[in-house]
Amino acid sequence: MAVVEISPGICGFITKVTVKKINKRVVEVNIETDCPNIKKVAGDIKSIDVYKELFCKLHETNIYKTLIKGMAHPTCLVPLGILKGVEVAADLALPKDATINVHS
Repeated sequence: MAVVEISPGICGFITKVTVKKINKRVVEVNIETDCPNIKKVAGDIKSIDVYKELFCKLHETNIYKTLIKGMAHPTCLVPLGILKGVEVAADLALPKDATINVHS
């Protein structure tokens, strides 16, 4: 299982993603979010075929195609955070925090 907490920045809408491995190819995704845009489509992401999702281009993933309907900004970190959770839950990566630091 993987739990990913996504703090996307200035919008302040926290998203928590829990990903559970069902078998070698399939994970179950649960998304809890404060974001009203992501909330509208989060329920459409339930079961993910790991290999179809992780071995294609970002814009071709079902996660991205589903979330783009609700995302307010193309720089939203939620799709990437979910994909990272899928990768860890499927035992294709070790859990490790990833960060983006923005300075001006």
